[in-house]
Amino acid sequence: MEKNISFKLYFISLFILLFPVVAICQQQPENPGFENWEDVGLNVDEPVDWSSIKTADQYGGLAPYVWDQSTDAHSGNYSVKLYNNTVLGIVAAGTLTNGRVHAELAGTGYVFSVLDDARWVTPFTQKPDSVVVWAKFFPQGGDIGQVKAVLNTGSAIIPDAGQADYIALAQINITSQTSSWTRFSAPFTYFNSTDPTYILFVLNAANENAHNGTIAYFDDLQLIYNPLLLDLTVFLQGPYNTNKQMFTDLNPDLIPTSQPYNIAPWNYTGTETADPLPSPDIVDWVLVEIRDAVSAAGANGFTTVGRKAGLLMKDGSIVAPDGISMLSFNNYINNNLYVVVRHRNHLAVMSNFALAKTDGVYSYDFSTASDQTYGTTNGCVQLNTIGPAVWGMIGGDGNANKTVGTEDKTNFWSILVGKTGYLSADYNLDGQTNNPDKNDIWLKNVGKTGQVPN
Repeated sequence: MEKNISFKLYFISLFILLFPVVAICQQQPENPGFENWEDVGLNVDEPVDWSSIKTADQYGGLAPYVWDQSTDAHSGNYSVKLYNNTVLGIVAAGTLTNGRVHAELAGTGYVFSVLDDARWVTPFTQKPDSVVVWAKFFPQGGDIGQVKAVLNTGSAIIPDAGQADYIALAQINITSQTSSWTRFSAPFTYFNSTDPTYILFVLNAANENAHNGTIAYFDDLQLIYNPLLLDLTVFLQGPYNTNKQMFTDLNPDLIPTSQPYNIAPWNYTGTETADPLPSPDIVDWVLVEIRDAVSAAGANGFTTVGRKAGLLMKDGSIVAPDGISMLSFNNYINNNLYVVVRHRNHLAVMSNFALAKTDGVYSYDFSTASDQTYGTTNGCVQLNTIGPAVWGMIGGDGNANKTVGTEDKTNFWSILVGKTGYLSADYNLDGQTNNPDKNDIWLKNVGKTGQVPN
C-alpha cells in the first residue's frame, strides 16, 4: 500500500529582510475514519494503512482475530471494532496500529515502524497539539481502552519505558463503559525540540492483563493543531498621550483599509483588510513577526517563522483586522517564542524575553520596563515623566531604514512639511507633517538605531 506524504514547503527569499514562508498543510492520520479496507489474505479485511496481530512479524498464524469492520460508525459507513480474544489460554488484546505488531508467546509484545517498508510506516513532520478519537467502550474486568500516538525519529516502539526516539507522546485512556459515541482527547507532551520524522499510533481494547470479551469501537481519529495566539501591548512614541493611551487622529479618514506593509522594506504580501475600520480606537497598522529561537540574541531574521499585520489600539493592544480577536499564527514553536513589532515610521522592537504561554495564549507587554525590549534603553523610549515609567517604540524613522537620521528630516519631513494625509514623516500620527513632528519626535531621537537582530 502506498503512503501519501505531506511535506512542509519552504520558499527562501534572496533578500535578507524577507523570511521563509511556510506552506502549511496540517497532516492527519491516514484512513482516520477507517472507511477503506483491504484484503490481506485473512478471513477479515484490515483497514488500509493499519494492521493488527494477524499480520505481526512473527506468530501471526497463531494469533486470534481481535478486530473487525463495523457498520456502527460515528460518521461515514464504518468504524473499527477491537475486541479481546483468547487463544491457548492467553487473552490477546484487541490491537490496531499504523506500524506493525511484534508478537510474543510469552512476555509483552509491542508495535513498531518498519522504516524501509511503506506498509508499516507513516512519515510525519509536524507538531500537533493533541489527538482526538470517537469511541464506544464495553470493558470487562479492569480493562482500559487506549489510543497512543508517538512522534518520533525512527525506531520508536510502543510500549517503551525508556521512550527511545520519542519526541512527543499523547495517550487517551477510556476507563469506563461508554455506550454511545463519545469524543476523547489528550494533549501531546513534548520531550524535546527535535522535528519528528514519523508518527506511530496504537489503538487497544485493553492496556495490560486483558480480559476476554472487552470490546472497543474507534472512529474519526484526528490530530488537533491549535493556533498560536498573541496578546501584545506596545505604545508608539508619536501619538502617545497619557495614562497608557494614544491619540487616534488618523482614524477614520486616513488609515488605509488594507495593510500598508506590502512595499519595501517590509515586502509583506499578506492580504489583511479592515473595510470599514471596525473601531474608533484604532491608532494605525503594525506588522508583527514571530521568531523561534533559543535566545533573544539568536533570534535573528532567519528564525522568523511567521508575520501578520494587525491593528494597534489606543490602549496599546494589537488585534486582528476584525478589531476584536487576538492575532493568531499556525506555527509550532520548537525553542522559544520571541516577537517583533514593526511600524512604518517608528523603530521596531523585539521582546527581550521569551514569551510565556498561559491558558493557550502568549502574552507580552513592552511598556512596563525598558528591559522588556531587546537592547533595553537603546531600543525603546520612556514616554512619560510623571508616575510609573511607560516605555514605547522610538519615533522618527521616516524611511524605515532602522535609524533615525538626518535623511528622515531632509528627504522626508522637509519634503512633506505642510501636507496632510497618511504620511511617512507624520511622526506623531496626527495626519499632518509639521514642526511638532520634527521638534518633538525626530529631533529627540536623531542618531538612535533599531536593536532588532537582522
